[in-house]
Parts: sequence; C-alpha cells; structure tokens
Amino acid sequence: MNKIKKLLCLGIIVFAICLLLLPTPTYAHAFLQQSNPSENEVLTESPAQVTLQFNEPIQPAFHSIQVINPAGDRVDQDNTHVAKDRPSVLEVSVNPDLADGIYMIAWKAISGDGHPIEGTFPFQMGNSGGEAGPTTPITSSDFPRLDLIVIRWLLYLSMSFFIGIVCFYLFMYPANPKGNFLLPQRSRFLLWTSYIGIALSLLLSLPLQTTIDARIGWSQVWSTVWLGEMIQHTSFGTVWIVQLLLIILMCGALVAVNRNQLSSRFRKNSTFVALVLGFGILLSKAFIGHAPTTDHQTLSILMDFIHLAAVSIWLGSLLALAAILPGEASLPTYRPDRKKVYFAVIRNFSRWGTILVLLLVISGIYASLQYIPTVYALFHTLYGQVLLMKSGLLLMMIGFAAFNLFRGKQMNKQLNRSIWIELSIGIIALVLSAVLSNLPTGMASPGPVQQSYKLDNGYRISLEISPNVTGNNLFEVNIHNAAGQEFTEIQQIRLTLTSLDMDMGKYEIIIPNNASTPFRKEDLISMAGRWNAQVHVLTNSLESWDATFTFRAGTD
Repeated sequence: MNKIKKLLCLGIIVFAICLLLLPTPTYAHAFLQQSNPSENEVLTESPAQVTLQFNEPIQPAFHSIQVINPAGDRVDQDNTHVAKDRPSVLEVSVNPDLADGIYMIAWKAISGDGHPIEGTFPFQMGNSGGEAGPTTPITSSDFPRLDLIVIRWLLYLSMSFFIGIVCFYLFMYPANPKGNFLLPQRSRFLLWTSYIGIALSLLLSLPLQTTIDARIGWSQVWSTVWLGEMIQHTSFGTVWIVQLLLIILMCGALVAVNRNQLSSRFRKNSTFVALVLGFGILLSKAFIGHAPTTDHQTLSILMDFIHLAAVSIWLGSLLALAAILPGEASLPTYRPDRKKVYFAVIRNFSRWGTILVLLLVISGIYASLQYIPTVYALFHTLYGQVLLMKSGLLLMMIGFAAFNLFRGKQMNKQLNRSIWIELSIGIIALVLSAVLSNLPTGMASPGPVQQSYKLDNGYRISLEISPNVTGNNLFEVNIHNAAGQEFTEIQQIRLTLTSLDMDMGKYEIIIPNNASTPFRKEDLISMAGRWNAQVHVLTNSLESWDATFTFRAGTD
C-alpha cells in the first residue's frame, strides 16, 4: 500500500508540473474557415492584404501565404505573419494596384497539434473573365512517413519495455520485496537498452518534426535556424524541452538503481522515481497527439495517458516474464520452490493484466468516440481502418492472456512460448499506434447524413445530406405519415443552416416541390465542422412543421 501511495503522490506532482509547463491544448488538423478575399471572389479594388482565418490557433512558425498573378509571379510582400491578438488569423501584405486577371493564393500553416496543412484557391481582379485554377484545400499525405513511424515506434517500444520491467520488479515480483539485491545483469541490460531507445527516439523527434513542419529534408534540418524556430515558436518544441529534462533526470535515477554502494531503501526510491519520470514522458506525449483536439481536453489527455501507460506496463511486463523471470537469479534454487514462485508471479501478473485490459478497453472506447464520429468513418477512413486492425490485435492479445492465465493455474510447465507470441503481437500493435498518432482522425470524413425526427402528430421528417463535405452537397428531405407512407402535399421546404463553431449568420436553402425530384436540392456547405440544420415544412393546407438536426460536415 505504501508503494502505491508513493507512486500516486509522485504521479500527481509530475502531472501538475506537466500541466504548468506544457502548452495549452488546441484542436488538431486546422482548416480554413474564412478568407479575404474569399474563394472565386471578384474584386474591383486591389486588396491591401490577404487574410486567412482558421478554426483554431495555428503555430507561429513555418507558415506562408503566396499570391500569384496570371503570369506566375508573386505579388505578395513576403511578410506572412500571425495577426496580433488573433492567433487563428494569418495575414500577408499585397503589392498595390493589382492588374485585372485571375490570381491564386497558395498557403501553408501548421495546426495546433503540429500537423502541416496547405491549400490554394483563386480570386479575380476586375471582370476580365478567364478560367480559375483548381481549388485544393489539402493537408500533407494522410499516411505518415516511414521515418516518423520508425522513430515513434522505437519510442513506444522502449517506453513499454522500460516502464514494464520497472513495474514488474516493484509490483509483480515477490522474491526481492525490499530491494536488498541489485537487479541481475540481464535486467540491467534491458533497462539501459530501453533507456537508450527512449533517449535516441526523443532526440531524433525534434529534427524529424522540423523536417515535417518546415517541409525540408534531413540534410537541411541540421541548422540552428530551423531547429531554433521549432524550439522557440511551436508547442512541439516546448514539449520537447520538458521531455529532455525528464530524460536527464531518468538517467540519474537509473544510475542510482544500480549502485551497490547506496542503501537498499535509496535504490528502491530511485526505482519509483524512474517509473514516475517514465510516466511523465508518456503524459507529455499526450499533449502533442490527438487527445488535445477534443472538446473535453483534460479528460482526453488523461485517457490517452492511461491508454499509453496500460499498454506500456502490459508489454514490458510480458518481456520481463519471457526474458527475465525464467533465469532470475533471486529465485529459489530448490526446483519445487522455484516453480512455486514462478507461477505465483504469473498469477500476480494475471491480476494486474485484468486491470490493464479494463483500462485499455475503457480508454480505447473513449478515444474511438472522440475521434470516430460515425460508423461510416470507422470503416471508410484510414484512421478507422487502422484502429480496427489495432483492436483486432488487442483481442488476440487478450485471448493469449486468457490462455496463459488458464495454463498458469494448472502449474504444469512454463509459458515462455505463448508469452513470446503475446509480446510479438503487442509489438506489431505498437507499429499501428505509431501510424495512428499521425493520421487525421475520422472527424474529417463523417460520411453522409441520415437523420430523422418524429413530430407530435406522428409524422416523421428525414434529412439526408450527401456527401456531407465542404462544397456542393445534395440536400434531401422526406416526410412520412404515421402509417409510414410518403407525404407529398407540400408547398415548400426551407432548410436553414447555422454554424455551431463560429458566428456566420444563417444560410437558407429553399427546396420547392418539384414533381421529378421532390424535396431535393444541390447547395453548398461553406466550411467543415458542426452545424445546426432547421427544417421548416409548409404544407398545402398551410400547416407548418419544424424539425432541428445537428451534424458534422467533413473535408473529404
């Protein structure tokens, strides 16, 4: 119980420090909400500047707005900056007296979570005609780069092994309860190897993220200009400094754990400190992932941390069971006693495993509800598909865990083979975790809207919007009576759209009764995000019916 109290106290302290030092969370994968000039706008006077407004604050680094004239020359003054006191607005000055013609605005920015976004759109000076170029509001490639996957996988794997081995000795292995003995050579080797993996992956993460945000290669990134801008002006840089501090402190704690000259109590306390510092690194990762992108930011960060911590303890403990426990020097030499202690550790791990699986399921379901808005997004987005594969691997691990629990109760023979298989599946799952951490969530593709509302008179109003993305969409309203029959005695339907993310006023869509395509019309959704749709139905008998729907529009 004293161990748990110590760990909780240290954990609370680290959590509080991270909340104070780490940047304020923001929403991930920003998108352009408004611009001046707007897309395809025809201007009669030359604008003094171009202004882009995003749905969230953007990073004050690695951004640009270029204004290109019909001849392909830049006519902006190359002074792109975030507007003062408006962190979600990007501005650039434009040369005076622009000639008539079609101009292209090409912009680049970094979302609050560190993901690069970019796009282009046209506007026109005068009424000279001509054809505008294509509009491409895009982000960088959905699938993360190989170097990013490898470095993040190395971090997750090393963190899992380090935290799991420490937890194994602190909470699951009963043969050395007071830390009277130094850790055996194999355990020290695995801990130091894991630490080197953590340090290496964190050190490489700064130039890696710089190549992504600055859109440069590895050969160009080794410059104080690029790295300095990353550290000074981005949330990732702030988190990286905190992680660097935690890594240095962790090294000191790990040295103390393996010093024979120190007292057993000091070594034991140093082991607790090393564990808490490891949890601090996991917590810092939650501040630059998808967790801060939700409405309930603190809860999402906590759930993300719990998920990472549970996975780390599970996988690292499996490594300890497979690679350390069979040859552990402090086990009894008498074979029956050795076997008894071995299976006692297995049963102890199984109890922990039950708790860890429960935490994984709860935090995983919570994350899915936050990042996957619809069933359509689960099956039709890359994020949802990778999440399904990861969930499948987790189910396989749970199956092997149940098998090991059953075999452990029988106490027949050691479980090395099945434990190694369970561990291997977990290592593959970490690869998918590395991929998920840099994929756009399913919020960008919620899929078509299909909702219905039942009136007091028993009639049902249904609203369908397809494909439910920014730009042109097909809006369709259907009305059925209490018997389920289609009701067509309608003069007009008015659909009023109101953004729930910002004040844009109301946008009305009138759907007249057309015999060939009843209650259907093509019209625009101007931006992604949450919307309120009010359907007002006027019947031939001049009755009015109203229904209100809420939906989330996507970008792809």
